[in-house]
Amino acid sequence: MNAPFLRLSGVSKRFGGVLALDRIDWDVMPGEVHCLVGENGCGKSTLIKIVAGVHPPDPGSVVAIEEHDVLPLTPARAHALGVQVIFQDLSLFPNLSVAENVGIAQVLTGLARPARFAAMREVARATLQRLAFDLPLDARVSDLPVAERQIVAICRGLAARARLLFMDEPTASLTRAEVNRLLAIVARLKAEGIAVVFVSHRLDEVVEIAERVTVLRDGRKVGTYAAAEVDERRIASLMTGLELNSG
Repeated sequence: MNAPFLRLSGVSKRFGGVLALDRIDWDVMPGEVHCLVGENGCGKSTLIKIVAGVHPPDPGSVVAIEEHDVLPLTPARAHALGVQVIFQDLSLFPNLSVAENVGIAQVLTGLARPARFAAMREVARATLQRLAFDLPLDARVSDLPVAERQIVAICRGLAARARLLFMDEPTASLTRAEVNRLLAIVARLKAEGIAVVFVSHRLDEVVEIAERVTVLRDGRKVGTYAAAEVDERRIASLMTGLELNSG
């Protein structure tokens, strides 16, 4: 069996007197679509920010990528290791173009402006082509619908050589047709060997897309389950700790 791309062992995090994460053991395999679910306040965002280098975990925690301990992590080091996060607000530059948003981080600042812009356009064009998607490279991101802004955010992660992509509530503002398109893109990322951690409250989508589902509740891991072995009702019960009646 292949080794996990990401492995957390005994990861805890306190904010003052609040225990946000309590000894979390968790792993994500290369090329896996893994869903992370739980009610608001369960610790999902804290876990993501630890892996992204935003929050340091408490002493004794282990975060390993390809079996190498990577602590202490910073956002820059996490990016260099292939960890990318698409937050719900997408964190794009709305006044810049598609090409600039996708390619700006990959272009040397020492280039003259025309060469720099041409290089950004090439990065953006090639990345969109990987997803079999077409967007106008010169379009201002603020003029795009939400679903297309999300494509730009995914392309930015790919252009930064993502190997693990966190997608935080990516379908919250999408129509069903747009969700289907996003799920097709996730399948394409998987085919390239890129691991995707999909965070969603829409449990029907969780069951549809995931290979494994990890449930958090009150800062603790309830368990990790093969998606084929749980349905929406079971996941909801695990999230809340309540047995849900069919009636």
